[in-house]
Amino acid sequence: MALIQRLDEHLTNMIAAGEVVERPMGVIKELIENALDANATSIEIRIKDGGIENMEVSDNGSGMDPDDALMAFERHSTSKIHTKEDLFSLHSLGFRGEALPSIASVSKVTLTTSDGDSASYVQIEYGKRILVRPHARAKGTTIFVEGLFRKTPARLKHLRTASYESSLITDLVEKFALCRPDVAFKLFDNENEIVKTNGNGQLIEVIARTLGNQTARNAHLFSASDYDFKIHGAMILPHQNRSNNKGIYVFVNQRIIRYWQLQKAVAEAYHSYMMPDRYPIVILNIDMDTTLADVNVHPSKWEIRLSKEQQLHFLVLDALQNELKKITVGPEIKQSQPMSEHSIQEPLFDVDHPIYYATQEAKPIEHPTYNSDLEEVSVREAEPVIDQVISPQSAPESFPQLQLIGQMHGRYILASSPDSLYMIDQHAAKERVNYEKFQDLLLKGDSTEQSLTVPLTFQTKPSIMSRFEELQKIFAELGINVEAFSGNTLVFRTLPIWLSEVDETAFLEDLVERFENDNQLDLEHVRKEALASLACHSSIRFNHALTHAEMNNIIDELRRCRQPFNCPHGRPTLIRLTTDRLFKEFQR
Repeated sequence: MALIQRLDEHLTNMIAAGEVVERPMGVIKELIENALDANATSIEIRIKDGGIENMEVSDNGSGMDPDDALMAFERHSTSKIHTKEDLFSLHSLGFRGEALPSIASVSKVTLTTSDGDSASYVQIEYGKRILVRPHARAKGTTIFVEGLFRKTPARLKHLRTASYESSLITDLVEKFALCRPDVAFKLFDNENEIVKTNGNGQLIEVIARTLGNQTARNAHLFSASDYDFKIHGAMILPHQNRSNNKGIYVFVNQRIIRYWQLQKAVAEAYHSYMMPDRYPIVILNIDMDTTLADVNVHPSKWEIRLSKEQQLHFLVLDALQNELKKITVGPEIKQSQPMSEHSIQEPLFDVDHPIYYATQEAKPIEHPTYNSDLEEVSVREAEPVIDQVISPQSAPESFPQLQLIGQMHGRYILASSPDSLYMIDQHAAKERVNYEKFQDLLLKGDSTEQSLTVPLTFQTKPSIMSRFEELQKIFAELGINVEAFSGNTLVFRTLPIWLSEVDETAFLEDLVERFENDNQLDLEHVRKEALASLACHSSIRFNHALTHAEMNNIIDELRRCRQPFNCPHGRPTLIRLTTDRLFKEFQR
């Protein structure tokens, strides 16, 4: 009895589609790569409802004759490799021979193409050829895809909202534009132009059109090489950075890749120039002999395997560090925008006012435990969820009674208790105080706003603007009103009065970056991150001399916090050195 059978070609293509085409972005990626391999200098992408409804990629490349137009939809048919040796020396972006037949097996595909002499029209619906005929067209190729996954509902249901799918496609086109500044790209989403580049080969201009004018002004071109590798691209000055590593773009032989080892090398080069948990913005192009890269390790060609990886790591690290030594300067000083005289109001609350810290029975908190004489003071109670209504409490019983000694190096407050010496991180402590202050204010839903004399604006990425409605909703939950201006510009005409305590632009830009990195759009998470960022921006910095009154005030504010032992980012606010330990050190 024959239990093992050969799958028919259509079913095989549908299985391959699960590897090659996970969502509309995968279709766009495959079609753009085919256009680039056809030597296109202009590529136009049109999507509707994030590509779920339909999408189209049109180029001015070499095109195909009638025979090739039909052969392109046959499994494992390609013009890019001919012998097994070609697998190890690829000069094209696509080579698996599965993209077009796989796409056609799960959608309706219409192809119009011309090689300059003859033109063809081919229509395929879910793997079945419907129509083939001559068709008038200029040299190049247009592929129109609609109804993706309509006959495979198990895959269709895993697609996200149209705006989310659109943002993925926008981000992809931005990466192609940064990778290939010599090619003109246009992206239309529901007939709205989202991305447009001129294809004049100027990387700085592409950066301005995709990442914003401010980023382009801070960009610096670089290049370096050794015997095996040549690297070049643009690096952004360290004072403009991001909260995630999505600003590190890595391209190998003009191929978009995900390669965390190289991203790590870039981040390491910038390590001494920015705060922890911040990431640089770098466009890194790597040219190498094709035999040093194996690009056949991922179905969608996102990942590659490199030979001489360590050598490349040190080339990138040394090149960027050398450039940073030459170009790094202090950030430009920005004068804060004074408030209009009509918007000046009394403070909404006083953090030191006894009414704010209403007395009530404190919720029992587990006392800290110590594993050694010198260690972080911490409690095991979880931090309250932001959306829960929390009433101010009296000081936790486990917080020590401290007597101020003084300040060390403008960074740490020294205090003592009957049995220990305490060192308080003044920045982390003030972060905790401000975090709980803003947390309570946000929960109260105070909508007091100030009108800005000059509206606050800044540019963001097209991929963020494609999700503007979601961004606007989250900002509204934080009491911030944002509007879309021309291009990729966000404008703020009014802001909550409590936001005047910080650098509004820096805080809002940081919040937008956190929104971009939060793919699940968890409002609670975004709120918590926003509050942590706000608390950090408004806190006392290191190397800031404090008076005795100011230091006592910080200790008193920290004592009355609900969770005084860690800052919002998890760092300890204070550590202690026991008297017993001091006796041992002095041999008493």
